[in-house]
Amino acid sequence: MQYKRVRNIIDIEQLRKKTITIVGLGSLGSFTAVLLAKNGINLNLIDFDKVSIENLSSQLYSKKDVNRYKTRALSKYLKKLNPQVKIKVLNTKLNPANIKILDSDLVIDCTDNLDTRFIIDSYCHDKINWIHTAALKTIGLVYVVQNSLSDLYHSNISVDSCDEHGILNSTASMTASIAATQAIKMLLNQNYEKDLIRFNIWDNTFDRIKIKPLKKKEIQIIKLCRNNYSVNLNRKLDLNMLSRKYKTTFKRENVIIIKPKIIINRNGYIIFENTNKEEIKKWLRSL
Repeated sequence: MQYKRVRNIIDIEQLRKKTITIVGLGSLGSFTAVLLAKNGINLNLIDFDKVSIENLSSQLYSKKDVNRYKTRALSKYLKKLNPQVKIKVLNTKLNPANIKILDSDLVIDCTDNLDTRFIIDSYCHDKINWIHTAALKTIGLVYVVQNSLSDLYHSNISVDSCDEHGILNSTASMTASIAATQAIKMLLNQNYEKDLIRFNIWDNTFDRIKIKPLKKKEIQIIKLCRNNYSVNLNRKLDLNMLSRKYKTTFKRENVIIIKPKIIINRNGYIIFENTNKEEIKKWLRSL
């Protein structure tokens, strides 16, 4: 009975077999999780933060949830909405040690920092479909990553853009609705929007923007937050050779993690944590 009316639109039984990982449970993540859970989709929820009172106007939580972990508060709420969904939670920041939790049918990035987004990008590339979302004030965007996030963010990013900014709750709700709809279409092998979707809910504008793979062949070193960097080598890498050459702490077919905290994707996308450009250039020369 719960799905009676929506069965005429989507294949609920197929969706109930699927699992989506949501990284970041603030404004975007909390709204997105509710929409997916109501459609019977199982969820992996990742967030290290607790609910704060100043964010209640734009997030799904209530005053009773303040100082509780977002994962626990949200999973309890979702279980009340739909007891049938399976929910797995991780109360920590996504990092190389726990990156395997991304293994699922689809990943939705609802974070507010590029460090985590590029970690997702490196791990999911050519392996797991994933959706990038972002929202700031009255502007929201949703993009099903076709190649790499480097195609979208291909220049140095200021530290200011990684800080938390205000967001209108209707912006978050609309961004989540678009992302959830895209996710449902992907899980059901239906046609989804391949262009970047961007809107300004205040100005009533809605755009679809084509994101083309970068044609530049030179190495790109992109400054993220703090002392973290993303590098696009624009070439395939032999992960087996690299895992023999360097001390490897994690290995999958498409990605390895080596010390000290370097995530390497076989297609040449690399994340360096807590370093600087000179050290990166020195390391790259040793390849």
